[in-house]
Amino acid sequence: MEKIGNIKVYAERNHSLKKDWLKYLIHPIKAYWGDGTLEWDRHKESFKFYKLYFTITEDIKKSDVAFLPLTLNYYIKNKVLFKATKFIDLAKRNNLKSYIWIDGDNQIRYMNDRYDCVFIKYFSYRSKFLMNELIRPGDLKYDLLELYFKGNLKPKKKSKVPIVGFDGLASYSNILLINLVLRNTFLKLMYDVRLTRIDPDHILPYFLKRNRVLKFLDKSTIINTNFKIRTNFAEGTIGKISNSRNEFLNNIISSDYTLCYRGAANYSLRFYETLCLGRIPLLIDTDCVFPFQKEIDWEDICLFIKENEVEHIPEMVLDHYNSHSENQFIEKQYYCREIWKKYLSKKGFLNQFYKVLNINILR
Repeated sequence: MEKIGNIKVYAERNHSLKKDWLKYLIHPIKAYWGDGTLEWDRHKESFKFYKLYFTITEDIKKSDVAFLPLTLNYYIKNKVLFKATKFIDLAKRNNLKSYIWIDGDNQIRYMNDRYDCVFIKYFSYRSKFLMNELIRPGDLKYDLLELYFKGNLKPKKKSKVPIVGFDGLASYSNILLINLVLRNTFLKLMYDVRLTRIDPDHILPYFLKRNRVLKFLDKSTIINTNFKIRTNFAEGTIGKISNSRNEFLNNIISSDYTLCYRGAANYSLRFYETLCLGRIPLLIDTDCVFPFQKEIDWEDICLFIKENEVEHIPEMVLDHYNSHSENQFIEKQYYCREIWKKYLSKKGFLNQFYKVLNINILR
């Protein structure tokens, strides 16, 4: 296995017990230390490519950069944030930049205090974006095209009328909805009085807005819709209902555009799944920030709709569709897949992240 680079990463083993590694240990370090379980031998091959880029060391004097070994979520959940702060301060005294991974769908009150770090996270807000944030793509465990379609991208040809697809949560029972709103209200109050660092973001769940958009589009006479409204979150993955997963993927494949609207966090995993499958996302832009915005012209790839333009979606879809010839529309689908592989797949993101690290180290 030929080594691409040799960035020496400082990390410390004593931050947690091994039982926490499976859920919280970041992947570049997991490649070397394992996941703390007896099942690691079954999975270690899929982490091997991280070793092409990094060498993990506990000798800070011989390091180029510091990686907090577990996601920031671990330190907050287990009330050991002082370990993270101590690690960052030690790295700073040794002229090392610390890189901090954040999982999940919530903003965390800590970043504003640490401009000497880079926080790697799934989402942010364009109007509030900090220079020490690095947006990573939504976590697709596998290449969906490889796993479900044998890696064969079959582009969808144009028809007379564009099809907008969506398969996912857009409805909740009243009891569940009330419980969710009460929970978010309580968490928001806790955050506002500084009893927690976890910000629930919005009290009213965004799938309510998503539901209204879907109902509006379903009434349109100038586009066709391909909607499957569900009352449970991620039936095909978290719910492990295989048929639901297949329906979800085929919904994307059989549509010209897939509606992508944020959920609990200000990003859409469906956005990345659509690109992975070589289809065009129709994204409702909620002040979003995307990975590698300087390198990628996202508006050239996707169809972006501002929140205040929702009532014009059918016309905007039709205009976009008609502005592409048959060949251009097919090329766009291949381009979506190419962008996902180069920048948003696990190996693609790592390769781009490695370039960012090299630039920062040279500085």
